Amino acid sequence: MNSILLDTSFCIRLLKQDDPLHQNAYQYFQYFLENKIEMYLSTIVVSEYSVRDDINNLPLQTLKIIPFDFFDGKVAGKFYSILNDNKEHTKGIERLVIKDDCKLIAQIYNRKIDAYITKDRKSFNQFFNPLQKEMKFSIKLLDLSLSLKEYKNELF
Repeated sequence: MNSILLDTSFCIRLLKQDDPLHQNAYQYFQYFLENKIEMYLSTIVVSEYSVRDDINNLPLQTLKIIPFDFFDGKVAGKFYSILNDNKEHTKGIERLVIKDDCKLIAQIYNRKIDAYITKDRKSFNQFFNPLQKEMKFSIKLLDLSLSLKEYKNELF
């Protein structure tokens, strides 16, 4: 893994020390730094994060900001169309969440980013896997709910 897109849930927990997943986020962040994994931050995540906190509180000097552009919009629309054709993939998930996640997946897809870290892996997997299969691409999905040790399959 050489690159990863950070989800809003990751960014929130990275700075919120009283959150149960703060330690996981912090350890992953250190791991990404130590292993020179390029960390990307979408302008979509910037807008979501900014609702609750100043984006400048994040370690922006270590992140590469990527704008949501015309080409991302085109691909996101295609992804959303694929999911709309089979409502089973989006059952029980808010429409706005699906739209924003399609935008993030489009950015990952267009920039050939290797991985994505999020807390919401279950619902994300629900529609993420069908998109990967349909569009014939693969992205590593990291679950923030798992500690770094669990992710690396180390024994305690």
